Amino acid sequence: MAADDSFHLTGDEADAIAELFNIGMGEPAAALSSMLGEEVRLSVPSFAVSTRARITHDLAPGIKPPVCAVRGEFAGPFTGEAMLIFPEEGTLALVGRLVPIDPAANGPGEMEQDALTEIGNIILNGCLASLSNLIGGEIAGTVPGYGSGKAEEVIGSADDPVLFVRIDMALAAGDAHGHALFLLDIASLDAFRTAIRQAIANL
Repeated sequence: MAADDSFHLTGDEADAIAELFNIGMGEPAAALSSMLGEEVRLSVPSFAVSTRARITHDLAPGIKPPVCAVRGEFAGPFTGEAMLIFPEEGTLALVGRLVPIDPAANGPGEMEQDALTEIGNIILNGCLASLSNLIGGEIAGTVPGYGSGKAEEVIGSADDPVLFVRIDMALAAGDAHGHALFLLDIASLDAFRTAIRQAIANL
């Protein structure tokens, strides 16, 4: 079975996913905007059943390697992995709002990595907490960790299908662009659909 045939969404379910993640990202993005003193702009959430290999291939043109990522697993009614990804140049621009950056630095040092990890914690676990409230069931995230490398090293290159939710992020100044990604295990899709229906009933 092709990956994109393995999980069919009704129109209401598709709309609900976009609305859930739109609401879920809104509050943490606003908190980050306040911390940075600059607007954090979010795209409309997009999603598809895909594979890590395909996701890496599709994102690669817009993410100049090496990429910096903050990622952590989550579990609850459904399970998966959440990650915040920025190209190295965008990472330095982003965390430069919070910590002094050495102009001669050729990559994020420990202080910059810690700052990005804190940003990732705000965005990813903030979104998961909002989703928990919306679906009426706890989604617990692990403490996010920092990693860097090529996109395929960070996202993965497996061909197993996952439900992939993507929200593009950018600072208003235009010097930092990245992505918040949520990859749900294919075995959790029925539980995810049930959670979506519950959320539709609660909206």
